[in-house]
Amino acid sequence: MAGQATAVNVTTTATIYTGGCTFRGLSIGSTAGATVVVYDGVSAAGTVLASFTLAAAGFQNIDFPNGIRCNTGIHIVTGAAVQGHVRIG
Repeated sequence: MAGQATAVNVTTTATIYTGGCTFRGLSIGSTAGATVVVYDGVSAAGTVLASFTLAAAGFQNIDFPNGIRCNTGIHIVTGAAVQGHVRIG
């Protein structure tokens, strides 16, 4: 059984968490459509953990039940406004 996770709101490009953590997944939507890239790091120079494009009124839910260990944090880059959260353990 996977450990519990904390949901961190996301609406645009931002560093979601700084420090070692476990990326457990995300749920993100966009009314206009958007590209979304999640990195292990505190900038877009980190390792890509997830990448996808949302259509207009699109929604994406990704679960990593055992999580992905991140060394320096989680940074998300969005191509437009989004609504949702990233789950961190």
